[in-house]
Amino acid sequence: MNDSGRKLLIVDDEPTIADGLQLLFCEREEMGLEVKVAYSSKEALGVFAEFGPDVVLLDIQIPGVTGLELAGRMRAQHPAVKIIFLTGYDYFEYAYKAIKQDAFDYILKTEGDDKVIAAVTMALDRIAYEQGLQSQYAEAQARLATMFPVFRDHLLAALLTESSPDADTMFRAMAELDESFTPAQRVLVLLGRSCTDHLLLPVKGLVQLTVEQILRTQLHPSPSQIFNASYGEDILWFLVGRDSEPGLPAVPVPLLEDIQTILAERAGCKLSFVLAREQVNWMEIGRVYRSLQRTLAIFDLCSQEGIAMEGERYSGESCLAEEEECADILRLLPRVELLKTHLQNGDLKSFRGLLDELCRVLSEVRGGYPLHAMELYLAAGKALLGHLNVTRLYSALPGDIDLGLLYTPTRLQGWPERAGYLKQLGRALCEAADAERRFNAETTICRIKDYIGQHLASDLSLNALGRATGFNPSYLSRIFKRDAGIGLHDYITRRRMELAQSLLTYTKMKIYEIAQKCGYDNTNYFIRIFKLTVGMTPQEYRNRHA
Repeated sequence: MNDSGRKLLIVDDEPTIADGLQLLFCEREEMGLEVKVAYSSKEALGVFAEFGPDVVLLDIQIPGVTGLELAGRMRAQHPAVKIIFLTGYDYFEYAYKAIKQDAFDYILKTEGDDKVIAAVTMALDRIAYEQGLQSQYAEAQARLATMFPVFRDHLLAALLTESSPDADTMFRAMAELDESFTPAQRVLVLLGRSCTDHLLLPVKGLVQLTVEQILRTQLHPSPSQIFNASYGEDILWFLVGRDSEPGLPAVPVPLLEDIQTILAERAGCKLSFVLAREQVNWMEIGRVYRSLQRTLAIFDLCSQEGIAMEGERYSGESCLAEEEECADILRLLPRVELLKTHLQNGDLKSFRGLLDELCRVLSEVRGGYPLHAMELYLAAGKALLGHLNVTRLYSALPGDIDLGLLYTPTRLQGWPERAGYLKQLGRALCEAADAERRFNAETTICRIKDYIGQHLASDLSLNALGRATGFNPSYLSRIFKRDAGIGLHDYITRRRMELAQSLLTYTKMKIYEIAQKCGYDNTNYFIRIFKLTVGMTPQEYRNRHA
């Protein structure tokens, strides 16, 4: 159903038709139309200007100014008007011209009242639809200002990452909402990072608003605007200067210390701050953000509460402790690569000793400039990761060990935790290496035993076994004694004597033939070894067991 209050203008030079149509629509009260008529083009223009109709039923062949020309003038005054042409001629030329005039419909007078009513109804429905769209657009425009924080956060994220190719376009759009966002506006950036656990969203929101409110009330003269933004684990505050002031007020360190205290007491949150050294324009905050992050990492403020100026820590502590730490770290740095060497050589005792010493030094790091400690940690991580890449022991490690921490130490809270992680990984590597060694040794022993069993009549000297198995003779003898629990020579003798006993018992082979079968070219030597091993000569053994 169409809304009431719509207006219909009927233009026809034949009063009978015009008046008949007026009566037709007046009788249709449910359409809620106010209807007026005009009998000439001149009268029609006057009524149109005064009446302002929504729909016009227009005779295309009206004398004077034609219906087509009249439609053009009406649309120039009121572009949204819906014009329905009426004609008594079913000519394509008229229909084509009507379409060119962007008419809503084209009706023959002979088509009847129902066709006319249907066309007007469709025109009114179209008007209602278009007005609905206009209303929705107006509502969206009204809500645009409420979306300023969303646009602002999007712009800030693009500026912080220096990834927006259309920052200038965004600034122009933002300036329409807030004059603080102009590329030349001077801004001071303050970075905050929790140095304990990951902040839950409600706590992070409370921190953002608390710091903003304190800075707004305590700084004199106060900034014209303070924006805050959350980006990953970082919280940033942007202090925007006033045009009437030469610069922004300094942010005193004692004020930041007081903020740290109240956040720790009330919100249970330990926060580190890094303040930019100077004001910059909005287009430079990405560069400043990277610099503040570097300062945060250099002074290890991700794991211990502190305050720093961009590139310089605020601290009154003596450098003596730091110098002592540096001496220990510098002493260990050249030895770190030995971790990998000890693992590759199977010297787990030396590996554990060096790693324990390294972890002890790292766990005691307390200085304010731990770059050397970070170098030591990363060097140790490189050595351990290098061993893993060579041995492919990844799957042998416990599932709770995150190898990514080897090159992202800032994910761990403080040096004691980082040292503990290295020790845990080192212990797991020792266990994996020991298990691998045992497995390899067992495999090697099985290979040696199989070879011996199949070649008892052949040369089984250490050199011959080394050539056959691909191992160093000395290493072969050592690991066989260590893992099999018997010397290699004694094992070969035992296997040969077992074969000799079996042949003496179950065959009629001559003694010298059995000696050759067991790898002895000298029969007398075979008899002597057999008697020493079994306690009787081969013939005595045959007589007793054959």
